[in-house]
Amino acid sequence: MPIVPHKFLNHQVSPDTEILILGTFNPDVPNGPTFFYGRPRNFLWQLLPGCWGLPSLRASPLPAKHTFMATYKIDFADIIASVNVPAGQQGNVLDTYIDGLVHQWKDVIALINTLPKLKAVYVTRKTFVGIPNIKVQILTIQNHCAQSNIRFCLLETPARYTNANKQQQWMDTIINQNKCTIVV
Repeated sequence: MPIVPHKFLNHQVSPDTEILILGTFNPDVPNGPTFFYGRPRNFLWQLLPGCWGLPSLRASPLPAKHTFMATYKIDFADIIASVNVPAGQQGNVLDTYIDGLVHQWKDVIALINTLPKLKAVYVTRKTFVGIPNIKVQILTIQNHCAQSNIRFCLLETPARYTNANKQQQWMDTIINQNKCTIVV
């Protein structure tokens, strides 16, 4: 079975990061997204700028996204570094599929420990049904954040659709900080 690395494995998270957004995995496959949350049915680049009342960056070039990230001190990482999947399944990113096929986890706790200005970690998923291995990783990160006095919350997934309720949940979690769902 081929080992598929994370497409952005060499992405260097800025040491100025105050908000770290965690996802699961972006396979290094042809025709994949050019950056985190870049798939056509993912709305993070609309929801996240919307938290600050800014227009969508979904169709914007990567430099515009990098400028936004630097301005708001936001960066991204995924918890999976590589998966070991059957040939022909290299692009399958369903968490329920890859949960048992992880070849290597990213050491997110080591990453967090290199970010002296980090104030919050947000995970772009609120449920962990059917993905017990991913849940264990997220719980470990959540516990580390609690011990390190770093805010840790789950966000509604930015995938598939967006609406006013989802935008409000993101704003209430990230900006207003009056809601915070955690793993139980």
